[in-house]
Amino acid sequence: SPCSIALIDLDWFKRINDTYGHPTGDEVLRTFAITTFANIRTIDRFGRYGGEEFLLVMPDTPSDGAAKLLERVRLIISGLDWSAFSPGMRVTISAGVTTVHPDETPDTLLARADGALYSAKAQGRNQIACA
Repeated sequence: SPCSIALIDLDWFKRINDTYGHPTGDEVLRTFAITTFANIRTIDRFGRYGGEEFLLVMPDTPSDGAAKLLERVRLIISGLDWSAFSPGMRVTISAGVTTVHPDETPDTLLARADGALYSAKAQGRNQIACA
């Protein structure tokens, strides 16, 4: 059965830390993670990959289904009221999604997801791109 992964990045996160401070940045990360956990399936696996980047593993999910799930999460995150952290704060995400190919190594799988993430950022951020 198909398995898809996504690399998810909080857009302009360094600006959040620089503008509002690292404690606020930490709270943004926590809020993002809790919100994402609440909006994925129990069979999905989600965790921090490094810095403000997260990895989502979606078993039994082809790339179109993974893109739909990520688009829903993207809309939820961008629609949250972040003003509790600071008036006018806005948080968005970009993600790169890909589906595992037979005999693919983890490194090439992650490289494809990372390439799609880079594409989403290059196209203006706050969007999902598929490899």
